[in-house]
Amino acid sequence: MNRLGFQPDRVLTVWQQLRAMANVGEMTLMSHFAEAEHPDGISGAMERIEQAAEGLECRRSLSNSAATLWHPEAHFDWVRPGIILYGASPSGQWRDIANTGLRPVMTLSSEIIGVQTLKAGERVGYGGRYTARDEQRIGIVAAGYADGYPRHAPTGTPVLVDGVRTMTVGTVSMDMLAVDLTPCPQAGIGTPVELWGKEIKIDDVAAAAGTVGYELMCALALRVPVVTV
Repeated sequence: MNRLGFQPDRVLTVWQQLRAMANVGEMTLMSHFAEAEHPDGISGAMERIEQAAEGLECRRSLSNSAATLWHPEAHFDWVRPGIILYGASPSGQWRDIANTGLRPVMTLSSEIIGVQTLKAGERVGYGGRYTARDEQRIGIVAAGYADGYPRHAPTGTPVLVDGVRTMTVGTVSMDMLAVDLTPCPQAGIGTPVELWGKEIKIDDVAAAAGTVGYELMCALALRVPVVTV
């Protein structure tokens, strides 16, 4: 990745220097794959690592989430899973992990705090980026970009209202966002909303917003209450 660490041709020299230091104990060879989500994504890196580590007697830890799932030949002494601990896919496609037994363990949820009935032609949110074609009920959800929900999530981003899949409409505000209540006419103030979790995959929300699930998980604000289940 050319991010941290040493170039392969320096590994032996650095290893010898560290071994000569009295305050250095057991050493572990570590690396991090940049493209382990692809079937042949680690072959070049593995070859370079094997060449660089030839003759070194040490434990090895190379596998991130993707390599843990799809490249058992790179497991070595221990693996370092990340996003799969949350039940999300390292590839950004949740279908890639559908048969692994992994389940989402993070849910971002809220509730409807207001309902508006739009007339045909009325617009929603900053910039008026959504226009109602017919009379339409929308719900106002207590969540926005100040909570970590992506502001750039467009109209059509999936959301679950009272167990029914629907979509966001208009621009996400700081503390609120709007959702289409057409598929769930029973919804009203206090109705629960899942923004991502068991039913609304974080990868689908991320894809709609042009980002990755990693970013959404990291972006949650401190003001969001955390409930451990």
